[in-house]
Parts: sequence; structure tokens; C-alpha cells
Amino acid sequence: MNIQPLNHEELGEVSQWLANLNEKDNHFVAWLDSGVEAIKAQLTPLLSFESTLLWVGRDNREIVGFIGLLPFFDQKVCRLLGPFTSNVHALGSMNELWEKASPIASEYFDIVKVAFFKQNEALTKFSEQHGFYCYNSEKTLILHKEQATIHELDAHHIEPYQEKFNEDIRHLHPQAAYYTPEELLHLINEPENHLWCYVEDDHVKGYVYFEEIIGTDEGEICFVNVERGERSQGIGSVLIQFASSKAFHEFDLSLVTLSVRTGNPKAEKLYKELGFKEGSTIYAYEKELNNNLR
Repeated sequence: MNIQPLNHEELGEVSQWLANLNEKDNHFVAWLDSGVEAIKAQLTPLLSFESTLLWVGRDNREIVGFIGLLPFFDQKVCRLLGPFTSNVHALGSMNELWEKASPIASEYFDIVKVAFFKQNEALTKFSEQHGFYCYNSEKTLILHKEQATIHELDAHHIEPYQEKFNEDIRHLHPQAAYYTPEELLHLINEPENHLWCYVEDDHVKGYVYFEEIIGTDEGEICFVNVERGERSQGIGSVLIQFASSKAFHEFDLSLVTLSVRTGNPKAEKLYKELGFKEGSTIYAYEKELNNNLR
């Protein structure tokens, strides 16, 4: 496999290859956007960085591999987009791709993360072989527009995000989540991302963070968190229904997904009462970087 930095001329071809591969559970990697146009939009700014963050592997002219580093420089964290490969000997190809990416990762970041379905057996083996450890697992739940059970909604406490809410949001956001509080507050600058807060007396008691998936009719409720002393008061239910209603009726989406941590049956029961159906489980791994990554 010949591995080279991705260039602009290859972007359309590679985005199509990635979109097709990432639809399959045994290749799926979280944090890569869904759909060709969304992937192109995600990868394009990464091509302008002074060091290479994206690599493509080819066998002659055929694309057979890809790896990318999605950077969060302020936190010195990167998330792996891949490694992806269509080769039969997947683990060996993943190792080759990582050999290209790991020196850059080591230079700029302290922690590297990757998340995927367990059906991606090659990536599971790769992660364990390279000393990543599983720090979180979340079950995906799915809500179709026609199956949504939107009850009468009292949304007068829900407000769009304002900067003055930052400290409350940092306090509410779980430490083990796949986005840190700072990453979350950075992501809401993108127009397809939305953060709504449940506010009483100028205090945020809960929030929901929602992402429209560019180029598709889908969206994701990435986080819904409620202050510990305010749980079981219906705040989480109102936030989820509000985000789902926005998705289906304002953004004209057909599908909403969310994730619930394994071992949280109370939350899972709530989501299913609102019409969500069970999907796959995403496993998130991370590794502290040092001077000897292999």
C-alpha cells in the first residue's frame, strides 16, 4: 500500500470512498461525518494545516486505506478518523496507516481517541494492540419522524445557548464524555450545531446539544444533561422532545439518533418511551501519547 498525504484533487473521490465504507458497521468510525458533502466539508479545512493531518493509501490507483487526525489543539487532543481500510489483511494495513500518522499525533497532542462499533473487529484489535483503553461505551438509539411521540410541550424555560451559560454547562457536562466541555463550546460555533438550555432564574438546570448531519436528513442528540438535584423532574424529557421537534419540524429531518451510556437503564427507558429504538453500541478508546507510540 502506497500511503501519501491527501491532496485537494483527491478530496471528492476519497470522500465518496469514506462515505460508502463508514455506512457499514464493520468499518464504522465515529466522528467522521455522514454523507459525501459533509465529509468533504469536514476534511477541507484540515488540508490547510502546516503539517499533514490526512493520508490516503492506494494499491496502484485504487483507494484501499485512509487515516485522519481531527485536532482539538486547545485541549491537545486529537480524534482518529480511521484508520479505514478495504484490504483483506486489515490489521496490517491499519498499522501502516498509523505509522504515518503517529509522529504527527505525538508532536502536537497528548491524547488520541477513537470510537467505533464492536463489529469493527479489526479496529478493536488495532486499538488494543497499540495500548488504547476503553473509557466509555454508549448505546445508539434511533427515532424516525413517523414514530416520534411528541407530547404537549411546555418549552418556556428553554433558551438558545448564550455565553453567560458557559460555567453552568461546564459544571453539568460529564468528564468521561467523548467531547470535553471546551470542545462542546467550540463546536457550537458551527451553524449546523445547536445548544439549548433549560433555564430557571438565570441558572442552567439542563441542556441538550444537537448536530445536524450535513448532506443527510439526519441529526444527532449528542448530549442531554440535567443537574443532579433536578433529575426525575421531566427536564430531560422536555429537552429531548424540544430538540426532536426542532429536528423534524424546523430542520425538516427524518431521523434523530442519540446515545446512552451502557449501564444507565433509567435514561434508556425514558428515551424508549419517547419512541427511540435500540441500535448499535459505540465503544470509545483513548491513549496517552509519548515518544514511543508503536
